[in-house]
Amino acid sequence: MNKFFAYLFFSLCCGASFAQTEALVPLKFHPKMNEISNNAFKQKKASHRVTALSLPFFDDFYQNEIYPNPSLWQDNTVFINTTYPKETITVGVATFDGTDANGKPYNLNANPNLSFPADSLTSNPIDLSGLTTDSSVFLSFYYLLGEYGEAPSAPNDIMTVQFLDTLGNWNIMWQKTADNVLKMRQIFIKVDSQYLNANFQFRFRAFGNVTGANDTWHIDYVKLDKIRDTAAEKNIKEMAYEFLPPSLLKNYYVMPYHQFDTLDLADSVSVTVRNNFYNIVDYQDFYDAEVVNTSANIASYSGPSIDFDTLSRNIVKYAKFNIPTNLTGDTITIKVDYHFNTSAEASQPPKVLANNAVTHNQVFSNFYAYDDATPERGYWVRNLDFYKMAVKYGVKTPDTLQAIKFQSFPVTADNNLATFSVCVWKNFTRRAVYSDNDLVYKQTGLKLSDLNREFGNDTLNNFYYAPIKQQYLQNGATFPLIVQDTFAIGLMVERKETLVIGFDRNNNRSQYNFYVDGVSKWTESTEEGTMIINPVVGKPLPDYLTPAKEILSTNYDVRIYPNPAKDQLFIDGIKNNNLIEIYSLNGSLIKQIQLSQSDFISIYELPAATYVIKITNLQTKQFGISKFIKSE
Repeated sequence: MNKFFAYLFFSLCCGASFAQTEALVPLKFHPKMNEISNNAFKQKKASHRVTALSLPFFDDFYQNEIYPNPSLWQDNTVFINTTYPKETITVGVATFDGTDANGKPYNLNANPNLSFPADSLTSNPIDLSGLTTDSSVFLSFYYLLGEYGEAPSAPNDIMTVQFLDTLGNWNIMWQKTADNVLKMRQIFIKVDSQYLNANFQFRFRAFGNVTGANDTWHIDYVKLDKIRDTAAEKNIKEMAYEFLPPSLLKNYYVMPYHQFDTLDLADSVSVTVRNNFYNIVDYQDFYDAEVVNTSANIASYSGPSIDFDTLSRNIVKYAKFNIPTNLTGDTITIKVDYHFNTSAEASQPPKVLANNAVTHNQVFSNFYAYDDATPERGYWVRNLDFYKMAVKYGVKTPDTLQAIKFQSFPVTADNNLATFSVCVWKNFTRRAVYSDNDLVYKQTGLKLSDLNREFGNDTLNNFYYAPIKQQYLQNGATFPLIVQDTFAIGLMVERKETLVIGFDRNNNRSQYNFYVDGVSKWTESTEEGTMIINPVVGKPLPDYLTPAKEILSTNYDVRIYPNPAKDQLFIDGIKNNNLIEIYSLNGSLIKQIQLSQSDFISIYELPAATYVIKITNLQTKQFGISKFIKSE
């Protein structure tokens, strides 16, 4: 009897410890899609003239934009990306989940155990008039479920394909219930005579949990055409990059240039090329690397002609090339353009050939990051108050820690449920007992609303900045806070399961990710990927990330970005009514608009060129002038 109670006590203790473990969870809100990005898409869509499309209809979702191409698709709830799937046919997929075009849950209060209509992807009208059943019109596509996103489950979570009939009814032509097959599968659907009209439309529609980014499905390589041989086309005539290239760095995705030396470069960089042909195909590859800041070419490569086997995934490795260490500038970008040639695709249209080229921009900025800033999941420690999450970093030479930058998402709609501390720890060892004596910085009682959000791309990515402040130094640390060798940064969350950290599953740096488990020891993460928590080092932060003082001067202190810009130009620092004027270099006024707060303006309609922007505060009469480049 005593042995039984001893065993029961031990079991209960172990059960409590094991319950306090790390976990990945679906994000309640989409990290890339919000009202700003959605409005930009709608402006772009409004500029497209909607007329019935002609065959062939084709999209492999290889593009820079996160929303579908408005010349092909009507709606914009799916996420175009390269990060969710582990396998693709070509680079880029359309991902379906339970968040809308603004990145919000369709219904945060819905029963998560039931399935409701979620994301959809609807084609623009397509002219199929004059065709008959003998025209062999087929829709084909590839689909995949789950992967780095949260997986749908049977029997309620389904993906459907629907055709619009002449009475305005959407009819289900194909549906698939979730299963455990983790590979891309191809589907052919014949378009029967009742749909062969001048305004045919089809759509993909998912059904699942609509309380967040749940139940993910991925669609790739959509094609609608006539006179199709479904047996012959089961293996598409396509060779393409499967994913975007990785970082040039050994450990980091981004690091400060002033800390960089050639030892930080990876020995080799690998890209994946997929031969989807049902035969051996010739291949010759190239790359060119340049410093974006100066347009100087620093490396080029021309490979030999080789053959890739039938239906093969091929890992192509490139030896490292040297990046100069004497460049100047706060941010240095090295652009590497990879591309290949193959005679097998000589007759293919430009849309197919486009995925024979990919680009990686290696950024050196004022922070360290293991991650690519795109989370597929959220990370937290379950069932534990004051749960601690940390990421370790190392610097070659002592540096000033200016801020902690992290990506965080609420577990519920109310951010105020989460109260937390931002912390910096001295180096600690794996399985070491946690001690507050290792803290060199701790700012307590924070909510997300207390922190600074960087506008533009980082706003879209849900990044928050916590500047280092002297009053929160611990255990004899001095200000400014100098970090050296190895240190850790992270969060201590007061109420259990109230805040998650963005988690990048594509860059596995789990050996640098730690949490404190139920027995109060630092435990190395077993989740493949990395928490998105970054140290900002070097120069002091710009004013838009720190409390700004009201200083009147002749020059108007506003910030425009990105530069170059393609579709939108963000303007930061505006609090009063302002006149925005854009001029050509010859002095002609091109565009004029008024803004009353920091926002963005659309420049999609401008031809590619260099422009001058003048921003005038209509209350103080201060103004600022800058140049920007409108890219293709």
